[in-house]
Amino acid sequence: MKILILLLVTTLNILENDISKINSLTKNAEKAFKKMDYKLAIKEYKTLIDSFNVSNEKIHLNLAHSYLLNNDTLKAIENYNMASITDDKLIKSISYQQLGNINESKNKLKEAAEFYKKSILFNNSNYDSKYNYELVTKKLKEEDKKEENKKEEDKKEEDKKEEDKKEENKKEEDKKEEDKKEEDKKEENKKEENKKEENKKEENKK
Repeated sequence: MKILILLLVTTLNILENDISKINSLTKNAEKAFKKMDYKLAIKEYKTLIDSFNVSNEKIHLNLAHSYLLNNDTLKAIENYNMASITDDKLIKSISYQQLGNINESKNKLKEAAEFYKKSILFNNSNYDSKYNYELVTKKLKEEDKKEENKKEEDKKEEDKKEEDKKEENKKEEDKKEEDKKEEDKKEENKKEENKKEENKKEENKK
């Protein structure tokens, strides 16, 4: 019984010690983030996750922010996606907004629009996502219009090339026909000349 009590006390001490370390790491990470020391913030948040198995949407969201501001976009995306797996609609909205921002920065406008739409769905008061969604959809419409105009211009150019080709073929055919007529005429003249020559020889014989 004494052993059990000692074990229980020891476990409680470990738990209390862990909680103290967890609180310390959390505060250090937050301070580092505010001081724009994103590498330290990442280190502290990673220690919370890897060493103490403290993993929740808030930590992943803050870790994602830190990665993004430290120019590690892939890790930021990974953690925004993890942060979005929550019942907290506000965090969901922020995560999707940030994923929208990242895609927009890479000019992946369709993907960005989808993320902004999700962000608004989970928080209709997220005016940044609303503004960005309107901006991106406007850009998409402009791109579609440009693409449509380009297709139209390409078709006109193709039609013109086809028309020019037909015209060139016609000229070529006309030239061949003229050349043939000229050749036939020369042949006819030659025959006529030969005939005259023959007639002349016949006359001379007489």
